[in-house]
Amino acid sequence: MEICKTIVLAVAAYFVGSVSFSYILTKKKTGEDIRDIDVKNAGALNVFANIGKFLGVIVGFLDCLKTLLIVVIAKAWGLDTVYTIFAASFGIIGHCFPIYHDFYGGKGASCVVGIFIYFIPVEFLISIIPAALIAYSIHRIGTTPIFFIIFSPIISYLFRKPIPLVYSLAYISILTGVINAVIIISKRDFKEVPG
Repeated sequence: MEICKTIVLAVAAYFVGSVSFSYILTKKKTGEDIRDIDVKNAGALNVFANIGKFLGVIVGFLDCLKTLLIVVIAKAWGLDTVYTIFAASFGIIGHCFPIYHDFYGGKGASCVVGIFIYFIPVEFLISIIPAALIAYSIHRIGTTPIFFIIFSPIISYLFRKPIPLVYSLAYISILTGVINAVIIISKRDFKEVPG
């Protein structure tokens, strides 16, 4: 029964994750496609940097809610942590490769936050400190999400969180890394947007 629930939620997570708030809100405000602007990434950071700080924060919050919603539903439905995180991970996939937007989306950081903030809020907040310091030291503050996505499972392990949870968080880190590697290798953000 848990597998059936997981499949249903994974499919729902993909379609919810595919809603590109950066595209929708930028289009509504400026008439432009966020995927044509600056780094050509349909994510909150691009909106924050090029459309408006407030709108960027709103986009980040809404993207975070996409996976958080799936997690809350899964836990209310009685799914255990491993199945819950697996199902919610499809929200990250949907965000990065959205079916409604030619499979051209963001890079998934805000959606990862939606999962981390539910299961490891303290460890996640702690991980931001070294992540931001490293990003600042290399003069690329936009890389902060890369580091907190890596550090959060490690800090969770050091804080003696249950091993199945730590492995599930590590899976999220690896999944996000693989997705972003695919995006970089395919040079998706440097291509003309379809349509």
